[in-house]
Amino acid sequence: MIKTTLVAAAAVLWVAWVLALLVFRRHSALRVGTPREFVMPAAAMAIGLWWWFSRADWPGSYFLSLYMKAAVINGALLTLVWLISLARRDAGIMDVAYPMAAAVPVLVLLVMRGSWSPHEIVVAAVVGLWSARMSLHIGLRNAGHGEDARYAAWRKRFGRHWWWWSFFQVFAMQGVMIWLWSIGLVAAVAAGARPLGWQHALALLLFAVGFGFQAIADLQLERFKRTRTDRSQVLDTGVWALSRHPNYFGESVVWWSFAALALVHPWGWLALVCPLYVTWFMSAGSATPMQERYLQKSKPAYADYMRRVPVFFPWSRP
Repeated sequence: MIKTTLVAAAAVLWVAWVLALLVFRRHSALRVGTPREFVMPAAAMAIGLWWWFSRADWPGSYFLSLYMKAAVINGALLTLVWLISLARRDAGIMDVAYPMAAAVPVLVLLVMRGSWSPHEIVVAAVVGLWSARMSLHIGLRNAGHGEDARYAAWRKRFGRHWWWWSFFQVFAMQGVMIWLWSIGLVAAVAAGARPLGWQHALALLLFAVGFGFQAIADLQLERFKRTRTDRSQVLDTGVWALSRHPNYFGESVVWWSFAALALVHPWGWLALVCPLYVTWFMSAGSATPMQERYLQKSKPAYADYMRRVPVFFPWSRP
Protein backbone atom coordinates (compact mmCIF):
# COMPACT_ATOMS: atom_id res chain seq x y z
CA MET A 1 0.00 0.00 0.00
CA ILE A 2 2.80 2.43 0.92
CA LYS A 3 4.68 1.58 -2.27
CA THR A 4 1.58 2.21 -4.43
CA THR A 5 0.82 5.49 -2.64
CA LEU A 6 4.35 6.80 -3.12
CA VAL A 7 4.47 5.86 -6.80
CA ALA A 8 1.01 7.37 -7.39
CA ALA A 9 2.06 10.63 -5.69
CA ALA A 10 5.25 10.70 -7.76
CA ALA A 11 3.23 10.09 -10.93
CA VAL A 12 0.92 13.03 -10.18
CA LEU A 13 3.92 15.26 -9.52
CA TRP A 14 5.62 14.04 -12.69
CA VAL A 15 2.54 14.76 -14.84
CA ALA A 16 2.20 18.26 -13.33
CA TRP A 17 5.90 18.92 -13.94
CA VAL A 18 5.83 17.81 -17.58
CA LEU A 19 2.59 19.69 -18.31
CA ALA A 20 4.10 22.85 -16.82
CA LEU A 21 7.20 22.42 -18.98
CA LEU A 22 5.05 22.00 -22.08
CA VAL A 23 2.96 25.08 -21.26
CA PHE A 24 5.96 27.30 -20.54
CA ARG A 25 7.83 25.95 -23.56
CA ARG A 26 5.27 27.69 -25.78
CA HIS A 27 6.55 31.02 -24.46
CA SER A 28 10.02 31.25 -26.00
CA ALA A 29 10.92 34.27 -23.88
CA LEU A 30 10.87 32.09 -20.75
CA ARG A 31 13.51 29.72 -22.19
CA VAL A 32 12.35 26.51 -20.51
CA GLY A 33 11.76 23.01 -21.80
CA THR A 34 15.34 21.97 -22.56
CA PRO A 35 15.95 18.23 -23.04
CA ARG A 36 17.56 17.97 -19.58
CA GLU A 37 14.46 19.46 -17.98
CA PHE A 38 12.38 16.65 -19.48
CA VAL A 39 14.94 13.91 -18.82
CA MET A 40 15.22 14.58 -15.07
CA PRO A 41 11.55 13.92 -14.16
CA ALA A 42 11.39 11.07 -16.67
CA ALA A 43 14.42 9.35 -15.12
CA ALA A 44 13.00 9.72 -11.61
CA MET A 45 9.64 8.31 -12.67
CA ALA A 46 11.28 5.39 -14.50
CA ILE A 47 13.19 4.40 -11.34
CA GLY A 48 9.99 4.71 -9.30
CA LEU A 49 8.12 2.40 -11.68
CA TRP A 50 11.04 -0.05 -11.65
CA TRP A 51 10.78 -0.16 -7.85
CA TRP A 52 6.99 -0.61 -8.00
CA PHE A 53 7.18 -3.56 -10.40
CA SER A 54 10.22 -5.21 -8.78
CA ARG A 55 9.68 -8.38 -6.77
CA ALA A 56 10.60 -8.60 -3.10
CA ASP A 57 12.90 -11.58 -3.78
CA TRP A 58 14.85 -9.74 -6.49
CA PRO A 59 18.53 -9.46 -5.39
CA GLY A 60 18.56 -5.68 -5.77
CA SER A 61 15.25 -5.03 -4.03
CA TYR A 62 16.84 -3.95 -0.72
CA PHE A 63 19.11 -1.42 -2.40
CA LEU A 64 16.24 -0.10 -4.53
CA SER A 65 14.01 0.27 -1.48
CA LEU A 66 16.74 2.28 0.29
CA TYR A 67 17.16 4.42 -2.81
CA MET A 68 13.43 5.21 -2.84
CA LYS A 69 13.52 6.04 0.87
CA ALA A 70 16.34 8.45 0.08
CA ALA A 71 14.10 10.02 -2.58
CA VAL A 72 11.30 10.53 -0.05
CA ILE A 73 13.68 12.12 2.49
CA ASN A 74 15.22 14.28 -0.24
CA GLY A 75 11.78 15.40 -1.43
CA ALA A 76 10.50 16.17 2.07
CA LEU A 77 13.62 18.20 2.90
CA LEU A 78 13.54 20.27 -0.28
CA THR A 79 9.78 20.85 -0.04
CA LEU A 80 10.41 22.34 3.40
CA VAL A 81 13.25 24.44 1.98
CA TRP A 82 10.94 25.61 -0.84
CA LEU A 83 8.33 26.75 1.70
CA ILE A 84 11.04 28.66 3.58
CA SER A 85 12.13 30.26 0.30
CA LEU A 86 8.57 31.49 -0.29
CA ALA A 87 8.45 33.06 3.17
CA ARG A 88 11.85 34.71 2.66
CA ARG A 89 11.33 35.52 -1.04
CA ASP A 90 14.78 34.07 -1.65
CA ALA A 91 15.22 30.93 -3.76
CA GLY A 92 18.97 31.16 -3.21
CA ILE A 93 18.49 29.11 -0.06
CA MET A 94 18.62 26.12 -2.42
CA ASP A 95 22.38 26.66 -2.74
CA VAL A 96 22.72 26.15 1.02
CA ALA A 97 20.45 23.09 0.92
CA TYR A 98 22.24 21.44 -2.03
CA PRO A 99 24.79 19.47 0.02
CA MET A 100 22.15 18.70 2.65
CA ALA A 101 19.93 17.12 -0.01
CA ALA A 102 22.66 14.54 -0.63
CA ALA A 103 23.85 14.07 2.96
CA VAL A 104 20.66 14.11 5.05
CA PRO A 105 19.02 11.07 3.34
CA VAL A 106 22.24 9.07 3.75
CA LEU A 107 22.64 10.02 7.42
CA VAL A 108 18.96 9.29 8.15
CA LEU A 109 19.24 5.87 6.50
CA LEU A 110 22.33 5.09 8.57
CA VAL A 111 20.58 6.13 11.79
CA MET A 112 17.55 4.02 10.86
CA ARG A 113 19.83 0.99 10.41
CA GLY A 114 21.30 1.52 13.86
CA SER A 115 24.54 -0.39 13.19
CA TRP A 116 27.81 1.52 13.15
CA SER A 117 30.53 -0.61 11.61
CA PRO A 118 33.84 1.03 10.60
CA HIS A 119 32.51 1.21 7.03
CA GLU A 120 29.34 3.02 8.08
CA ILE A 121 31.29 5.43 10.30
CA VAL A 122 33.53 6.36 7.34
CA VAL A 123 30.47 6.94 5.12
CA ALA A 124 28.80 9.16 7.74
CA ALA A 125 32.02 11.07 8.45
CA VAL A 126 32.92 12.01 4.87
CA VAL A 127 29.35 12.86 3.86
CA GLY A 128 28.70 14.84 7.03
CA LEU A 129 31.98 16.77 6.86
CA TRP A 130 31.55 17.65 3.18
CA SER A 131 27.93 18.74 3.65
CA ALA A 132 28.53 20.76 6.83
CA ARG A 133 31.48 22.68 5.38
CA MET A 134 29.79 23.48 2.10
CA SER A 135 26.45 24.53 3.61
CA LEU A 136 28.21 26.72 6.17
CA HIS A 137 30.46 28.28 3.53
CA ILE A 138 27.60 29.08 1.15
CA GLY A 139 25.36 30.31 3.96
CA LEU A 140 28.00 32.72 5.26
CA ARG A 141 28.88 33.86 1.74
CA ASN A 142 25.27 34.65 0.85
CA ALA A 143 24.25 36.21 4.18
CA GLY A 144 23.17 39.82 3.84
CA HIS A 145 23.50 39.93 0.04
CA GLY A 146 19.88 39.30 -0.94
CA GLU A 147 18.70 36.80 -3.53
CA ASP A 148 21.31 35.50 -5.97
CA ALA A 149 21.15 37.21 -9.37
CA ARG A 150 20.23 33.95 -11.15
CA TYR A 151 17.13 33.39 -9.04
CA ALA A 152 16.22 37.09 -9.03
CA ALA A 153 16.27 37.06 -12.84
CA TRP A 154 14.01 34.01 -12.92
CA ARG A 155 11.67 35.62 -10.38
CA LYS A 156 11.33 38.65 -12.65
CA ARG A 157 10.94 36.55 -15.80
CA PHE A 158 8.18 34.27 -14.46
CA GLY A 159 6.39 36.97 -12.49
CA ARG A 160 3.27 35.78 -10.66
CA HIS A 161 3.95 32.15 -11.67
CA TRP A 162 7.33 32.05 -9.93
CA TRP A 163 6.06 31.04 -6.49
CA TRP A 164 4.92 27.61 -7.74
CA TRP A 165 7.22 27.25 -10.75
CA SER A 166 10.25 27.71 -8.47
CA PHE A 167 9.33 24.39 -6.87
CA PHE A 168 9.94 22.60 -10.18
CA GLN A 169 12.60 24.86 -11.75
CA VAL A 170 14.84 25.11 -8.68
CA PHE A 171 14.00 22.63 -5.93
CA ALA A 172 12.57 19.59 -7.76
CA MET A 173 15.06 19.83 -10.63
CA GLN A 174 18.11 20.02 -8.39
CA GLY A 175 16.60 17.56 -5.93
CA VAL A 176 16.18 14.90 -8.61
CA MET A 177 19.66 15.60 -9.97
CA ILE A 178 21.25 15.24 -6.52
CA TRP A 179 19.21 12.09 -5.85
CA LEU A 180 20.45 10.54 -9.11
CA TRP A 181 24.01 11.56 -8.23
CA SER A 182 23.74 9.98 -4.77
CA ILE A 183 23.17 6.41 -5.97
CA GLY A 184 26.73 5.57 -4.90
CA LEU A 185 26.13 6.84 -1.37
CA VAL A 186 22.99 4.72 -1.08
CA ALA A 187 24.94 1.71 -2.38
CA ALA A 188 27.49 2.34 0.37
CA VAL A 189 24.67 2.32 2.95
CA ALA A 190 23.10 -0.79 1.42
CA ALA A 191 26.41 -2.64 1.78
CA GLY A 192 25.77 -2.80 5.52
CA ALA A 193 28.41 -3.60 8.12
CA ARG A 194 31.74 -4.12 6.37
CA PRO A 195 35.38 -4.14 7.51
CA LEU A 196 37.70 -1.50 6.17
CA GLY A 197 39.43 -2.36 2.90
CA TRP A 198 41.20 -0.89 -0.10
CA GLN A 199 37.99 0.85 -1.15
CA HIS A 200 38.05 2.92 2.04
CA ALA A 201 41.72 3.81 1.60
CA LEU A 202 41.00 4.97 -1.95
CA ALA A 203 37.89 6.86 -0.85
CA LEU A 204 39.68 8.67 1.98
CA LEU A 205 42.59 9.60 -0.31
CA LEU A 206 40.22 11.00 -2.95
CA PHE A 207 38.17 12.77 -0.30
CA ALA A 208 41.25 14.40 1.22
CA VAL A 209 42.32 15.69 -2.22
CA GLY A 210 38.87 16.88 -3.27
CA PHE A 211 37.80 18.32 0.07
CA GLY A 212 41.16 20.04 0.55
CA PHE A 213 41.20 21.47 -2.97
CA GLN A 214 37.66 22.81 -2.61
CA ALA A 215 38.14 24.24 0.89
CA ILE A 216 41.43 25.96 -0.02
CA ALA A 217 39.91 27.38 -3.22
CA ASP A 218 36.93 28.79 -1.30
CA LEU A 219 39.14 30.32 1.39
CA GLN A 220 41.48 31.91 -1.15
CA LEU A 221 38.55 33.33 -3.12
CA GLU A 222 36.91 34.81 -0.01
CA ARG A 223 40.21 36.39 1.06
CA PHE A 224 40.70 37.80 -2.44
CA LYS A 225 37.23 39.35 -2.46
CA ARG A 226 37.93 41.08 0.85
CA THR A 227 41.30 42.54 -0.21
CA ARG A 228 40.87 43.36 -3.92
CA THR A 229 40.77 47.01 -4.90
CA ASP A 230 38.76 46.56 -8.11
CA ARG A 231 35.89 44.16 -8.84
CA SER A 232 37.33 43.53 -12.30
CA GLN A 233 40.50 41.96 -10.84
CA VAL A 234 41.06 38.23 -11.43
CA LEU A 235 42.35 35.80 -8.80
CA ASP A 236 45.29 33.95 -10.40
CA THR A 237 47.36 32.81 -7.42
CA GLY A 238 47.30 29.74 -5.18
CA VAL A 239 45.19 26.88 -6.50
CA TRP A 240 43.56 29.41 -8.85
CA ALA A 241 46.86 29.44 -10.76
CA LEU A 242 46.40 25.72 -11.47
CA SER A 243 42.74 25.70 -12.50
CA ARG A 244 40.19 28.36 -13.37
CA HIS A 245 37.60 26.45 -11.36
CA PRO A 246 39.47 24.59 -8.59
CA ASN A 247 36.39 24.53 -6.35
CA TYR A 248 34.41 22.66 -9.02
CA PHE A 249 37.34 20.30 -9.57
CA GLY A 250 37.46 19.58 -5.83
CA GLU A 251 33.71 18.95 -5.80
CA SER A 252 33.99 16.39 -8.59
CA VAL A 253 36.81 14.55 -6.79
CA VAL A 254 34.69 14.39 -3.62
CA TRP A 255 31.98 12.61 -5.61
CA TRP A 256 34.60 10.16 -6.89
CA SER A 257 35.40 9.40 -3.24
CA PHE A 258 31.72 8.64 -2.63
CA ALA A 259 31.76 6.25 -5.60
CA ALA A 260 34.82 4.49 -4.15
CA LEU A 261 32.84 3.80 -0.97
CA ALA A 262 30.10 2.24 -3.11
CA LEU A 263 32.58 -0.35 -4.42
CA VAL A 264 32.14 -2.39 -1.23
CA HIS A 265 28.66 -3.26 -2.54
CA PRO A 266 28.56 -6.06 -5.16
CA TRP A 267 26.86 -3.73 -7.63
CA GLY A 268 28.73 -0.64 -6.52
CA TRP A 269 30.63 -0.36 -9.78
CA LEU A 270 27.37 0.82 -11.39
CA ALA A 271 27.67 3.97 -9.28
CA LEU A 272 30.77 5.05 -11.24
CA VAL A 273 28.47 6.65 -13.81
CA CYS A 274 27.55 9.28 -11.19
CA PRO A 275 31.00 10.87 -10.66
CA LEU A 276 31.52 10.67 -14.41
CA TYR A 277 28.38 12.74 -14.88
CA VAL A 278 29.30 15.12 -12.04
CA THR A 279 32.74 15.68 -13.59
CA TRP A 280 31.19 16.38 -16.98
CA PHE A 281 28.55 18.66 -15.43
CA MET A 282 31.12 20.63 -13.44
CA SER A 283 33.68 20.91 -16.25
CA ALA A 284 31.66 21.21 -19.45
CA GLY A 285 27.98 20.51 -18.94
CA SER A 286 26.60 23.61 -17.26
CA ALA A 287 28.38 24.97 -14.19
CA THR A 288 31.72 26.03 -15.70
CA PRO A 289 30.56 27.30 -19.14
CA MET A 290 27.86 29.47 -17.56
CA GLN A 291 30.33 31.06 -15.16
CA GLU A 292 32.97 31.47 -17.88
CA ARG A 293 30.54 33.49 -20.02
CA TYR A 294 29.73 35.78 -17.11
CA LEU A 295 33.39 36.31 -16.15
CA GLN A 296 34.46 37.11 -19.70
CA LYS A 297 31.83 39.84 -19.86
CA SER A 298 32.53 41.33 -16.43
CA LYS A 299 36.34 41.04 -16.20
CA PRO A 300 38.49 42.29 -19.12
CA ALA A 301 41.59 40.54 -17.71
CA TYR A 302 39.83 37.17 -17.74
CA ALA A 303 40.70 36.53 -21.40
CA ASP A 304 44.42 36.58 -20.54
CA TYR A 305 43.75 34.38 -17.50
CA MET A 306 42.03 31.86 -19.79
CA ARG A 307 45.14 31.67 -21.98
CA ARG A 308 47.42 31.02 -19.01
CA VAL A 309 45.41 28.67 -16.78
CA PRO A 310 43.58 25.42 -17.70
CA VAL A 311 39.83 25.47 -17.33
CA PHE A 312 39.23 22.53 -14.97
CA PHE A 313 41.87 19.86 -14.37
CA PRO A 314 44.76 21.52 -12.49
CA TRP A 315 48.24 21.73 -13.87
CA SER A 316 50.84 24.44 -14.27
CA ARG A 317 51.41 25.67 -17.80
CA PRO A 318 54.96 26.79 -18.70
